[in-house]
Amino acid sequence: MSENKNAIGTENLAWSSHIGFLLACVGAAIGLGNIWKFPYMAGTQGGGAFVLIYLVTIFLIAIPVAAAELITGRMARRNAVDSVIYLARDTKNPALFGISGLIAVLASFMLLTFYPVISGWVMAYLGKSLIGGFSGFDADQVATEFNNLLANPAEMIFWQVTFLMLTGFVISRDIHSGLEKANIFLMPILFLMLVMVVIYGAIEGDIGAAISFLFTPDFSSITPDVILSAVGHGFFSVGVGAAMLITYGAYLDHHVSIGEAAITIGIADTIIALLAGIGIFAIVFGQSLEPAQGPGLIFVTLPLAFSDMTGGGFFASLFFLLVVFAALTSNLALTEVIVRFISDKLGTSRAKTTLVVLMASFIIGLTTIFSFNILSEFRLSDTGVFADKTLFDAKDYVTSNILMPLGGLLIVAFAGWVVPANTSLKHFGGTAWMHTIWLWLSRLIAPLGVIWVFISNL
Repeated sequence: MSENKNAIGTENLAWSSHIGFLLACVGAAIGLGNIWKFPYMAGTQGGGAFVLIYLVTIFLIAIPVAAAELITGRMARRNAVDSVIYLARDTKNPALFGISGLIAVLASFMLLTFYPVISGWVMAYLGKSLIGGFSGFDADQVATEFNNLLANPAEMIFWQVTFLMLTGFVISRDIHSGLEKANIFLMPILFLMLVMVVIYGAIEGDIGAAISFLFTPDFSSITPDVILSAVGHGFFSVGVGAAMLITYGAYLDHHVSIGEAAITIGIADTIIALLAGIGIFAIVFGQSLEPAQGPGLIFVTLPLAFSDMTGGGFFASLFFLLVVFAALTSNLALTEVIVRFISDKLGTSRAKTTLVVLMASFIIGLTTIFSFNILSEFRLSDTGVFADKTLFDAKDYVTSNILMPLGGLLIVAFAGWVVPANTSLKHFGGTAWMHTIWLWLSRLIAPLGVIWVFISNL
């Protein structure tokens, strides 16, 4: 493979430290999926059985795909689309392979049209917690509070804009002073806050019940649907399929082992998800509440639990602040994917490109907000896959069930089958045996797992 000395803008786009790169990648992976979605999915789908399959998926599917994205970015040192095109041409393959990068970039943009809205809910709940908004509430009052938020588009717009402004403040700067410094600051604090929540759950809640629920699998509850759900969430949990790790890999030097980096990201992501589950369920079980509450777990069940606990107001604020941090680090990665792609193509500055991208996110994101109120009755179709789906549901379906798995599948197949093995070995770093294991997982196990998830969810 020829040396890539002329990658666009690489002289000013690079991580200044190994730890900065790792924290940024972990931050990209750790988001609402870990703190919000993992606990409620475990709560509704068998606890330990779900967790067991999830852990297997992380190592057999998610980590190999993460490594494929990282090595694709590092070999080409371009935006996600141009990285694939560059590698395809350099290895005498059609540039048409670049469509895999384009699908992943599109997935990132689609996520940007609803992820900041949901993150805005978390910011709203942080604000409510800081002023003691849930103190003394009963179950009906907590549920009404959430329903009132969804019914108020002006309030949701305010928090959406606030969240986007935080994102823009970071992304408009260069990689070192923006993304890297933000993650170096946010990630250790996030972890510390999460540990504090777990300790609080151990003292005021029932941590024994939480650990038993998460780590004692009931094999009778392992159904095809539970397996599919756990595999699907394990794949998405590490942040693959949306070009985030391709983009971050493009800023990486050649002294870091891709295999070790991918494993570190996968393990850190899993630890955060498990700690969140332990802390949340310790609090839930300690208040004799029902763990199988679905998406309402952190917006209904947890506020109810905190409202009746010693120090609940403070720890509710702490919890929602850590979720805001987790959401922000992921949103930074999603935005960086689009900003890098557009700035490469149009030659515009980071600041100007960031403004345009976030304005588009805001405008299209309004359809997500209105899906819960003034457009709640609107449906794209009365039949087919979009039947009974709001605009938000339709975007979520296309992104989660089509774009992300398809993008992840095409990238791992491209890195494993199209890029010559001796080329990927040269850039993989670490030991040859680690590359060999990755190669076979990326060629066989990971694609088969993603194909199954993709077909089953259509």
